[in-house]
Amino acid sequence: MITKALPGLALLSMSLFSGYVLADESASNSCEAAVQQLLKQQAETNALLNTRLSILLDQQGHSAKQLNELKTLQQQLARQLPTAEQQSKPPVFKKSSKKDTSGVCVPAEPGKTTPDGKMILGETEWIYVEEANGNFMSRVDTGATTSSISAQDVTVFEREGRRWVKFNMPVDGGKVVTVEAPFVKYIRIRQANGLEDRPIVRMTIRIGSVTEKADFSLTDRSNMDFPVLMGREFIKDVAVVDVARENVQGKPQVEGAVQSSEQPKTSRNGKTAKSSADQNGTETVREGDKLIVVKKVPVKDETKPAVQPTADIEKPVKKEVKTATPADVEPVKTDSAAGATSDNNKDK
Repeated sequence: MITKALPGLALLSMSLFSGYVLADESASNSCEAAVQQLLKQQAETNALLNTRLSILLDQQGHSAKQLNELKTLQQQLARQLPTAEQQSKPPVFKKSSKKDTSGVCVPAEPGKTTPDGKMILGETEWIYVEEANGNFMSRVDTGATTSSISAQDVTVFEREGRRWVKFNMPVDGGKVVTVEAPFVKYIRIRQANGLEDRPIVRMTIRIGSVTEKADFSLTDRSNMDFPVLMGREFIKDVAVVDVARENVQGKPQVEGAVQSSEQPKTSRNGKTAKSSADQNGTETVREGDKLIVVKKVPVKDETKPAVQPTADIEKPVKKEVKTATPADVEPVKTDSAAGATSDNNKDK
C-alpha cells in the first residue's frame, strides 16, 4: 500500500516544486518589467527637465542682452542730457572787448513754455471756444478770480433734467453767434453800482497746445476792449504770465472759425489807448509802454458850462435919463460947489 502511494507523493511534490519555480519566474519577470518602466519614465522626466533648463538658459541670455542694451541707452541719454540742459538755459551775453557800434544788444525771443513745461501767456492771447466755433481775443488778468466772456440775451433753460444757458456772442462784422453751454452756478459780483448775479457756464477752450474745460461768467462786454477776460482759476495750474509780451501762443488755426478781435478805444487826448475794466471798478489804461490803473469815475466835459440856461434871455440895458432945466432958473449947486463958494467968500 505504501509502495503504491510513494510514486503518487513523488509526483505531487514534483508538481508543487515546478509550480513554485514557475511562480518565482513570473514574479521576477514582473519585477524586471516594472523596473524597466520606471527607468523609462525617469529618462523621459530627465529629457523634459533638460529641455526646460535649456529654455530658461536661453531666456536668461536674452534678458541679459536686453539689460546690456538698456545700460547702453542710459549711458547715451546721460551724455545727451547736459546738452539739452544747456539748450534750455537762456543765452548769456558777455561783454565784448570791442566797442559796440550797433547800440543796445537785443536778446533772443524766449519760447512759449517754461523749463518746467508750463505755458507762457502774454498780456493778451487768442483763445478758441469750441461751443462757439470762434477765435476770441482775450485779456489775461491775474487780478480776476473767474474768467468772463461777452454774452447778450442770456436765457437759462432745462434740457434732459439739467440746466443749460443760451446766449449770443458778438463777433467781428456786427454779427452774433448763438451758443448753448451747460449751467454751473450763479456768482455774485460787487460792482460800483451794486451787486450783480451772473450765470457761470462751462466751455471747452483751446489756447496754444492746451485744450481744457474752463468756467466763464456771462456779462455784456461790448463796451470793453476785449470780449474775453482770462482769470487766475484757469491760469494758476497751466501757465505763467509775462506782461511784457502779447499773443505768445498765437491764434489757433481752425477752419471755419469766426473771429472776435480787440476793439481799441480813443482817449480824450486823441491817442489810442488800450483799456479794460476789471471787476473791482478800476480800469487799466496802457499808454505807450506804461500801464496806469485808475478808478472809473464819470468824466465832466469842461467845454460845457456847469448849468446851461434853458433859453437865451436878453439882459435889459439901462438907458441914460436926461432932464431939461428952464433957462431962467439957475442950476442947483451941489454941496461941493457950495462949499467952494463959501471958502472963496471967506478969503475975500
